[in-house]
Amino acid sequence: MTTTSLGSGAQVTAAFGSISDDDAREHLEKYFGLGAWEGKEYEGAHFERLGRRVPDELTADDIVAVSCLSIHIPAKGALGILGEHAAEITELLSEIPVDLALEELPLDDHEKYFGDASAAIRLWRLLRAHGRERWGVGPTATSKLMARKRPALFPIYDSVVGRVTGFRDSLGIWRAWHEAFALDSAFVERIRSLQSATGLHDISLLRILDVVLWMYGSQGVRGPEIVDLEEEG
Repeated sequence: MTTTSLGSGAQVTAAFGSISDDDAREHLEKYFGLGAWEGKEYEGAHFERLGRRVPDELTADDIVAVSCLSIHIPAKGALGILGEHAAEITELLSEIPVDLALEELPLDDHEKYFGDASAAIRLWRLLRAHGRERWGVGPTATSKLMARKRPALFPIYDSVVGRVTGFRDSLGIWRAWHEAFALDSAFVERIRSLQSATGLHDISLLRILDVVLWMYGSQGVRGPEIVDLEEEG
């Protein structure tokens, strides 16, 4: 049941609600190369499945995986992530439960997992190189790196999803997406039914939503995707 306290999460549920079930399913089938689209999948279909999955380390495979989503990690950033700051990244990832899913996380726990003192925000700031010379890893790239490590917990943000949901930048998306998943059970069940109908059981509900919104927003919209404009946060 949807509550009256949905807040900015209403932008997420409204965007998803504007897409019919038939269109949402077609978007997923086309993106992941299912049915009539077999062998014609988008490169992003390999984002979750490419290479080794090491839960508490950011690896070279992860750097390559985000390239499937049209993201390039500059050499300076890759060297910092895989080298100088690797141990700190591993320590922060180890503080974030591997199997935590947004739809299972009560909104009362938002501050614990996403607040200013959380491992998540400290990882975000580390990947963004806050307090140091920037190394070319912007908010879009950061969201995709974090989603690669915790695909059921961290939403992906880019300009296409931003246009569809009404978010001008990545600020506030963790709260908004969490509200949508925690407070609107019909929204969650609709995503779950799409997951079941398409057989994408190895893809998180969060990623199912991301793909549907992105496919919807990338068709017939003027202007290319804008990647990693600088912003605060």
